[in-house]
Amino acid sequence: HTLMTPAQPTSSALRFLVPSVRDIIFIFLFWSLLAGPLANRPLADADIGWHIRNGEQILATHSLPRSDPFSSTMQGQPWFAWEWLYDILLGILHQACGLNGVVWLCALLVAAIFALLLWQLLQGGTGLPLAILLMLLAEAAATIHLFARPHIVSWLFSLLWFVVLEHWDKWERSEHESLPRWIRWFFPASMLLWVNLHGGWLFGIALLGIYTFAAFVDRVRAPDEFAASRASHRARAMASAFAVSAVATLVNPFGWRLHAHIYRYLGDRYLMNHIDEFRSPDFHGWAQRSFAVILVLVLVAFASNRLSENRASDNRGKLRLSQLLVVLLAAYAGFYSSRNLPVSSMLLVLIAGPILWGNFAALAEKPGAWQWVRNGAARISNFSDRMGAQEMQLCGHLWPVVSVALAFAICLEGGWLGSRQLIHAQFDPKKMPVAAVTFLQEESGGKQPSTEPVFSTDAWGGYLIYKMYPERKVVVDDRHDLYGPDRIRQYLILTQAEPGWQSVLKEWQIRTALLPTDSTLANLLRELPQDWRVAYEDKVAVVFERR
Repeated sequence: HTLMTPAQPTSSALRFLVPSVRDIIFIFLFWSLLAGPLANRPLADADIGWHIRNGEQILATHSLPRSDPFSSTMQGQPWFAWEWLYDILLGILHQACGLNGVVWLCALLVAAIFALLLWQLLQGGTGLPLAILLMLLAEAAATIHLFARPHIVSWLFSLLWFVVLEHWDKWERSEHESLPRWIRWFFPASMLLWVNLHGGWLFGIALLGIYTFAAFVDRVRAPDEFAASRASHRARAMASAFAVSAVATLVNPFGWRLHAHIYRYLGDRYLMNHIDEFRSPDFHGWAQRSFAVILVLVLVAFASNRLSENRASDNRGKLRLSQLLVVLLAAYAGFYSSRNLPVSSMLLVLIAGPILWGNFAALAEKPGAWQWVRNGAARISNFSDRMGAQEMQLCGHLWPVVSVALAFAICLEGGWLGSRQLIHAQFDPKKMPVAAVTFLQEESGGKQPSTEPVFSTDAWGGYLIYKMYPERKVVVDDRHDLYGPDRIRQYLILTQAEPGWQSVLKEWQIRTALLPTDSTLANLLRELPQDWRVAYEDKVAVVFERR
């Protein structure tokens, strides 16, 4: 006993100081997004520009915008800035650290999401090697929408809601007497935040509805009175949580009108068919291919999930109705819209992972399998069990905390660590009209600066708002729910040079246009030198001004 006593603090210290695989993955992904190979992703979408300016405006005026302040065409029209809470956070970080702070928040959220995903895979019974592989596949699928926008919050909340729902479902099926009280209040309490951070709260309501429906079905199909009683209790509790969470969605600055607005927006077939991120994936990119691989693995898991006697007592090998419905929801959402691939991928791997690993580990004892297959499966399974047990003991997470705090301190110093600039978040001048916007800001040459609205692509509108508001407004940007189908239809007629494009030019009274150098509209305006002159041009953008 005297020899064991001094070893205990050392063991505790090691568990606190030694980084786990989750810590290493968190740190690697965090710094990759902040200052590494993925640093060009968070600001690849200019949409973040108007989010920043909106947050700063809310901080300055201490009020939420009720009408559009950024465009000339929709100025004064009602605007639902439903992501206002995230915008405020962006405004605070931008005022303190500039774009470095915005990307710091994105890196923190994304790294935390995938570290949590790996942890939940391990908790669910997936072996460490397969858990890492599935996490990497989900991460690759998420790169399609890996931008510093509010939607990242919905990734986190969707993952948390699924994890808590699975915990609730399994707890009620076990022999535990009472459910932890916090679980029932987790959903409405978190919904109060979610509904004011991003519109993805609809997915959370769908998840809770699925588990509630499955609980009622379990009550009907229960084999005995005791099981029926537990299923009935779970169904009533989940139905109550669903109702309270639905009421919580009304606690937003717009009340029920937000719901009506989102319904009109998502129900508009023209917008859904013409906005790129709402269209179905084409499976030609790496993100889409990663999602396809995940779907194949889900099919393999289903095909191998045989209800044999040796699996009958293993809950990890059984697919519950709630999980099947989540798989159907995730697969449909992923096929319907490419922006859903990140959340769909995470949910799919969480369900398929334990089944795949359970079937693989069972090969070690399968009589009909080749000896080398049985031996290999046994070795890998034993190795994974040892590594997984060690991984779950390392729970200090000191180094991720230190890494995040250090990065924030560096951001406060403008990205500089001593004489070296480690963090330098910026919009990519090879993809954004950085030089062209600089020209527009400087062209006055000491004269009164122009206040003419600038027409540009919807993809560049957020960047123009970020750089030029309030001096100059945009004609259109990517707030498609604000502009509506009629104006977006006119925008596409103009940018795609469809019949009537010149009428749109006149109707919108466009006098300054900033366009991609090789765009169709830019080539057409070059053919009208009597009406338009090229004021500036580079490899990325060209500025036209009406004579």
